[in-house]
Amino acid sequence: MNEAQLSLCPAFAAVPIYDESDERAHSIMSGDGKAQGIRECTRMKEVEECLENPKLVPLGGVRFVLDGKKAVVVYFGELV
Repeated sequence: MNEAQLSLCPAFAAVPIYDESDERAHSIMSGDGKAQGIRECTRMKEVEECLENPKLVPLGGVRFVLDGKKAVVVYFGELV
């Protein structure tokens, strides 16, 4: 998915989105010790499914470039 698609989702209005090269991106991908059961979503349908699960909270997103196109991977976790 791209960042424009993600911006349409109100749950991500206050959630950080970092560039792949940003050191803070690792804390999102790992849950930074505050979350377990990390889920990685590359499609909007996956994001919608995770948002329906009350046990999962959005941790943030990571921007990257794949085949010359910008994309965002979104991470969810279960709070510890």
